[in-house]
Amino acid sequence: MFDFKSATLCAAFGLALAVSGSAAAAPDAGPAAAGKAPATRGVVEKVQPAAGTSLKIGVVNMERILREAKLAIQASDRLNAEGQRRQEEIEALSRRFKSRLERFEKNAPDMDESSRVQERRALAEMERDVTRRTREAREEFNQRRNEEVLFLQSRAARIVQEIAKKDKFDLVLYEYFYASDRVDLTRRVIEELDRGVADTEKK
Repeated sequence: MFDFKSATLCAAFGLALAVSGSAAAAPDAGPAAAGKAPATRGVVEKVQPAAGTSLKIGVVNMERILREAKLAIQASDRLNAEGQRRQEEIEALSRRFKSRLERFEKNAPDMDESSRVQERRALAEMERDVTRRTREAREEFNQRRNEEVLFLQSRAARIVQEIAKKDKFDLVLYEYFYASDRVDLTRRVIEELDRGVADTEKK
């Protein structure tokens, strides 16, 4: 049975990037948008600094945003609630199948051949139905989760671009091997996302 509770938004992060065609990538990302980029990729467009000046670079940890932002937490709770309802329906159907199978195994010796064949076919159909519903629930959950990830990526990317333009960053990266706290903009992005949630809750 698919475990909806353990399936977080972060688990869909890499897949969503591939589906989105680098939704949060720089306009000039080129081959990076096709999933062939090195370990660091741009969130905002690169600006060539004048000769003799240094680049102002920041980084954003998208996986952390998908774990800590209120929008991400709300989305995870909503998805898990939807998935849990589907899982409960599947588990109820599975229990009915198991109960009917046990009755059949108990009563089969006393049934005529025609009845046994008919009941076996009905049980086989019930088993296929359980398998089909489980697969559909998993696929639907994954699709909804990817949609939520893409939405959050898009919101975060706009905020990153606003911060970069306001503070005159030349480059902001969302994939990197290491960055000091001095250049990490993740907390600022999360705060902006959370501010939007707070404003909505006040209305």
